[in-house]
Amino acid sequence: MSVANVNYLYNNHQFLKVFNFVSFFFPNKLFLVHSISIEQSLGGVIIVVVKYFYMPSFFKKAKFNNVKTLPRFKSGDFEPVLLNGIANLTGAKGILVSCFNLKKIYSVRFKRITRAIEFSDFKYSAFCHAISSHVLSVLVFSNSGARLLAEYIKLELRSSRNHNAFISFLKNFLLFLLVLVKKRSSSRIVGVRVLLSGRFNGHNRARSKQIRVGVIGLQSTDYSIDYHSLPCFTKYGTFGIKVWLNYG
Repeated sequence: MSVANVNYLYNNHQFLKVFNFVSFFFPNKLFLVHSISIEQSLGGVIIVVVKYFYMPSFFKKAKFNNVKTLPRFKSGDFEPVLLNGIANLTGAKGILVSCFNLKKIYSVRFKRITRAIEFSDFKYSAFCHAISSHVLSVLVFSNSGARLLAEYIKLELRSSRNHNAFISFLKNFLLFLLVLVKKRSSSRIVGVRVLLSGRFNGHNRARSKQIRVGVIGLQSTDYSIDYHSLPCFTKYGTFGIKVWLNYG
């Protein structure tokens, strides 16, 4: 690679191409993406770091009736495919891809949150399952999680038939999140805002519903806001999901 083309990733929208490719590389329901970071060193090496959830056992039992429709591969098999795709897209010779399964990283902390959920009010809800407890654990112990929360909401909207029941559960879910955060000094979440728009329960007209918990200062520079938005395509139409996390 010549010196003149060292920063090619940030020119001609190459960065957006790589980011969109990595983002749409996980379309399967077996994956929940927490964060995607793409950087390029001074030597021209592209560095891609992806943090995700891979839980095929949960979806085999709870979400899918036909197990044969699930892809048969391990969580580490897609890394070479991702590496070759970025290489073909950018033409770069130096690429470093690192993928981290949060289920293995936060395995000990999952048990703590599971014990706390046993004393909560929504433990008997149909939406309180392995995915929700794992997402709750990551939100409590990490410093960024807007994308993960948006992906989780997208997953539930696509698989649920009663959207209003899920929205009421989501409000209790976020309230319980702030309760857990206050008990841990390492966590910094002080407020959450979720804005959903679409045809809830197949209604003829699209409506918007907002969940706001804690302190959200969107007009002040004193707060650190983590924001993510994405569309959700369902049989009832397209939903819009926007998530704000205030880290004080």
